[in-house]
Amino acid sequence: MLKGLLLKESLDDLGVLDRLRITQTETWNVSNAAEFQPNVWTALSFEVDDDQADIVTVTLSQALKPRWYIDARLADQVYVIFPQRIFKYRQGEQAHKAEAQRYGRSLGIPDSQLDWGD
Repeated sequence: MLKGLLLKESLDDLGVLDRLRITQTETWNVSNAAEFQPNVWTALSFEVDDDQADIVTVTLSQALKPRWYIDARLADQVYVIFPQRIFKYRQGEQAHKAEAQRYGRSLGIPDSQLDWGD
């Protein structure tokens, strides 16, 4: 099961939510929002069947606004989904995580937000 977290405000196309099973919804007041981000975020935890993981991550990548990302996990694989680009690596591979973080910085995502766990 692919499990992840996305912020509703990060999506250009909310239709992508129809491809996901939303398991939890939270509202967060954010103190580290960038100037292009709202101060309140809607966090959606989601699941996708294993056999749909790759196609759904591509769909999510196409639905994201610039300078946002989504992180998700499938078994020991980490997906970091940016607009039009996906990093997929084995959990614990710090060099690959650092590469994804560098890419996120290059898009203008603040360091304080490039904090997905793995």
